[in-house]
Amino acid sequence: MEQGSNYFFNCPQKQHKAFWDRNFDILLNQHENFQISNDNSTTFYKKGRIFKKWIPRLYSVQGNYILYGDTKMKGFRKLDCVYLHYSLLDNNYRYQLQLIYCGFILDLYTDQKKDYDNFKEILQQHCILTDFHTQFSLMKQIGFGSSAQVYIARSNYNKQYYAIKRVQKNYQIQQKKLEQEQSLKNEIQIMKELSHPNIISFHQVFETNKHINLVLELIQGGELLKQGQYKSIRDARMVARQLALCVDYMHQKGIMHRDLKPQNILCKSNTSDVLIADFGLATHIKESKQLYYRCGTTGYVAPEILMYKEGTKMYNEKCDIFSLGVIYYQLIYNTHPFKDTQKAGILKKNMAVEYKFEDSIKVPQSCKDLIAQMLKSNPKQRPTASQILRHDFFNESLCELSYPSLISSIQDLSEQKKSGQSFNSQICELKLSTFQKNGQTVFEKIPLLRYNGTPNNHELKERSPIWNKRIELQRLASQPRSKAQSLNTVKNPEIRGNKVSIFRQQSKNSENDLDQSHQYPYTSIINRCKIKNK
Repeated sequence: MEQGSNYFFNCPQKQHKAFWDRNFDILLNQHENFQISNDNSTTFYKKGRIFKKWIPRLYSVQGNYILYGDTKMKGFRKLDCVYLHYSLLDNNYRYQLQLIYCGFILDLYTDQKKDYDNFKEILQQHCILTDFHTQFSLMKQIGFGSSAQVYIARSNYNKQYYAIKRVQKNYQIQQKKLEQEQSLKNEIQIMKELSHPNIISFHQVFETNKHINLVLELIQGGELLKQGQYKSIRDARMVARQLALCVDYMHQKGIMHRDLKPQNILCKSNTSDVLIADFGLATHIKESKQLYYRCGTTGYVAPEILMYKEGTKMYNEKCDIFSLGVIYYQLIYNTHPFKDTQKAGILKKNMAVEYKFEDSIKVPQSCKDLIAQMLKSNPKQRPTASQILRHDFFNESLCELSYPSLISSIQDLSEQKKSGQSFNSQICELKLSTFQKNGQTVFEKIPLLRYNGTPNNHELKERSPIWNKRIELQRLASQPRSKAQSLNTVKNPEIRGNKVSIFRQQSKNSENDLDQSHQYPYTSIINRCKIKNK
């Protein structure tokens, strides 16, 4: 990006008389104790405006501010909207750092390469950079949404790989441009404030002629629940605990996410660690004026957000607890609590909080109690994240038999894009362990499911008589049984059953606004039959 271009984050609606701000009351309201001294500062030189002499000054970056002075502090500037350029010159002070804010330019010079490199590295973490194509090589696109694309990129300096969230700049409509600018500034600021093992790391922000590029930690394990990774209730509880710890951390920092859902929770490869991502709708809890009020994702958004009217009392961080409750339900039951064939049906159940627990799946009562508390319609009745962590569910011992054993797996239907393509005439194969041949474990492949229809008509049609038999057995098993029926079953030793879970994966149409549909992995419970060879 060329110097002198129309910078996206410049703020023409505000009047600034100089690069430096000298209203020190702003700093007094911050938590940090800002001080400038030889111990915490670096010496750079500036050219005097009148006599053109080289004048030494002390400069220090503390928090998200750059400070300057000599024996005392003389000015400061928040670095959120400051652009950084750097270059090498042919004079005595050949190392130059240039800071630009709302048309004001500050040039800093030094002859010490070490001081230059160290200060430049610190500024790169806070300022907006403009040399993206010099520093990174884009590899391939790995995701996209309504307003951004995600790429894998390799650093040309340390050769490491990163995720690049790329947003196209909107200059066509001034109001849209201002909204986009404020939204991006808010997202960047919040990600800079957060540092937690279960939150995706933010590295840098670059502006090019057409795009804003956020450099993020690359997580390659995929989305939560995408492949049904959790084979026991202990696994699910471990993930649930990580999410509660992370949400508790965010809320203690005064931030609410407002768009928690499986698509925004990423899994690290070969581990059970998960990370929360996409803070595009996140905001400060005590922020008096919001850019967006009614926001989130259908099926996960709290009822108070759906029913919010501007001008009324603002909702609080308990909206994240509701979204987390929906995710907990999915982790445990492998299905969505508000599932419906139509988007309008999902939204209606979401607003009314209409759901039920699957009685056919044995789940600890403490788990049901926790989810029920988190999904309360009244946010005041929901627990805080710290109260969730102290709940009995996270402290009691669990019996593995209380969770459906996932000995089955379904082949991945297709790598579908978020454009909503259907799975017409795709066949899955169910692999069932029979344990019947010479004491060895044998897997029997059975053509099981055919995905039929469009994104608005999701139907999984059974294609195997064995499947139909097992569904019938499950139906009978769930009904009250008379003594005669029980005796009849005992007399017929041909069939014995154990429960397994079959994941039904639907196509994915994932966007961040309330008018988009989303992926809900469906689960059914069937009986695995052991049939004696005749």
